[in-house]
Amino acid sequence: MIERQDPWPRRPQLLGVWTAQELEVALVRTAYGDAELESALQLVIDQGPGAFALLAAGLLTVQPDVDDLGGGLWAEIEWADIDDAVITGALRAEPGELAALRKAARVAADR
Repeated sequence: MIERQDPWPRRPQLLGVWTAQELEVALVRTAYGDAELESALQLVIDQGPGAFALLAAGLLTVQPDVDDLGGGLWAEIEWADIDDAVITGALRAEPGELAALRKAARVAADR
């Protein structure tokens, strides 16, 4: 039997079907209590390329229920990989979306 290779090895394997709102809530949940990270993520949510674009580019790590409380998804952005994703074409974004994402990455790095 021939084993199929994944044509998109850097892209995450989906654990389920999520809405953009569920992914955005997961991002905010992860940043809870960190005001600077919360503001960076809000900038991404409001002006960035969107949760699905980040997920498809391999920039969004999603984990289901990482605690015993059953609170839902947790997600985080791989800030350090943004430029590589743009260079390789994994992330396609409008200039304004990319500017918002990079600004948020600087805020997240400065915290």
